[in-house]
Amino acid sequence: MGFEAKEKAVDKLLNDAIYYIPRNQRRYVWTSSNWEDLYEDILLVADRVAESHFIGSIVLKDEGKEEGLSKYTVIDGQQRILSLTIFLVAIMFTLKKRNLMDDFGGTRKYLVAQDIKNNIKEIVYPEYHLTLPNMVQTVLEKEQKEIEDISISAFGNICLISEEKDKIIVDAFKFFGSKLASLENEKVLQIRDALIGISYVNIISSTEEDSYTIFEILNARGLDLEDHELLKNYIMRYLQPVEKRDDAKKIWEEIENCLGKNQKIFLRYYAIHKYNYNIDKKQGISVYKSIQKATKGRNVNVLLNDLRLKSQLYYKILNSSSENVLENETFSFLKKYRARQFHPLILTLMHQKMLEKIDDNLYEKVLKYLYAFFICYKIIGEETSNKLSDTIYKYAYLLENEYSDDKVQECIKSLNEKLPTLDSFINNFKNVGWSNHWKIYKDSKSKERCQLILEILEKYISNREVNMPVTIEHILPDCERIENAQIGNLFYLEETLNRQCADKSLSEKMDIYEKSSLSSPRGFAKRYRNKSFNPEDRTVFLAKLIYNNILQIEL
Repeated sequence: MGFEAKEKAVDKLLNDAIYYIPRNQRRYVWTSSNWEDLYEDILLVADRVAESHFIGSIVLKDEGKEEGLSKYTVIDGQQRILSLTIFLVAIMFTLKKRNLMDDFGGTRKYLVAQDIKNNIKEIVYPEYHLTLPNMVQTVLEKEQKEIEDISISAFGNICLISEEKDKIIVDAFKFFGSKLASLENEKVLQIRDALIGISYVNIISSTEEDSYTIFEILNARGLDLEDHELLKNYIMRYLQPVEKRDDAKKIWEEIENCLGKNQKIFLRYYAIHKYNYNIDKKQGISVYKSIQKATKGRNVNVLLNDLRLKSQLYYKILNSSSENVLENETFSFLKKYRARQFHPLILTLMHQKMLEKIDDNLYEKVLKYLYAFFICYKIIGEETSNKLSDTIYKYAYLLENEYSDDKVQECIKSLNEKLPTLDSFINNFKNVGWSNHWKIYKDSKSKERCQLILEILEKYISNREVNMPVTIEHILPDCERIENAQIGNLFYLEETLNRQCADKSLSEKMDIYEKSSLSSPRGFAKRYRNKSFNPEDRTVFLAKLIYNNILQIEL
């Protein structure tokens, strides 16, 4: 296989050669998002944020000479070549409209070439899209005064040959033309220079067979780079000044060492809380592209430092390694139940706490709420966790970028709206229980559910942690009725006191309950010493207590 591959700049591509794009090649399909990306990349070079821009490879088949001009058939890269040419036409239109004729003349050679017979030929000739060569001819042939008096839109419509085939060509011209229209003359020229300085790999083969073999190789399936690999390259590319790149590499190593195998999930949650990636994801945009779109090559040093900070915070979430006891308890709980969808919101809250935008008291209230909410939503309500994602991700982004206590309250309200109705919640609550005798309540999962709920109730009633050896106390005997296995017949009790309750009647137990340091047993004794006790009634009471009180946060 014979071919030649060299790195070149666009000014060497679009100069004294003809590029023919046959009708059977893919038609022009770029959209406004592609045009926007190209424009922003070139603007970065023009603004000297980036040294250069690379557009990849262009595969050509050498067709020899035609009237003294080299002729090539474009095998791969026609979308980029067409876009660059349309952009150049928009630049030429702008230069002539502003009567910058010297600059107009200097740019002319990138659109047309002169053969040995002094015939003018369009450098890029797409057989399917004849509006483009017509556009080139029109911008060159029309007098400056005519161009001066015509709008971008009108010019595009004048050049249009086929609405069906070429409206997209005209739309691209209008896009680039409108971008240039608002710029100063100097900036337009800087953009032109940046455009013709774009680098690419020029691959030329002498046979059609070799050309398509090269095309297949370049487009063969392989292992795609991960988002974090692409992001690293992106940051290093646009980091200014260049001398800081060694330091940047060290920072990136810190991030990699901090996150280990969790880099992928971290970047996704980072993009969610920082750039509202949840919206881009629904449109099929990758994490890397989302960050790239949001930053556009600017202030990548700020991005890098923010990534370092957030990776450290995320490490604490994953490993429950905070100095704050409540944080660690919450992080461990969410990890145990694989409730990762809360991570972007918690990342935001931790950052806002660091910035002192959310005070410590409210921060802790929110953590306690999330703990309780998950128990009510998932463990009691048995709802599907992924139904929460949109709400959590939305407020992770809003609170990171527009923090206010009111938005915290909005977040809580939105989550509460995801809960089942009170009646449904009560019915689910009746299914919670623990027993040594009844099979349906005897498994470890049932006991764990009870422990979680009893703990959260005790914390709410006493306003302190349960930090002593406790067991589940059955108020009425477990073995008598299945209703006695339900949570309304249960509370936490110290192990020593629980042993004293063995084989005693309820009236005898009351004195023991009053000795407890826990609020639930003491409150029960006070309420029911001279009153009949029904476990089902207490189940309903506890369900309402959780639903109406524990899940509310007062700012």
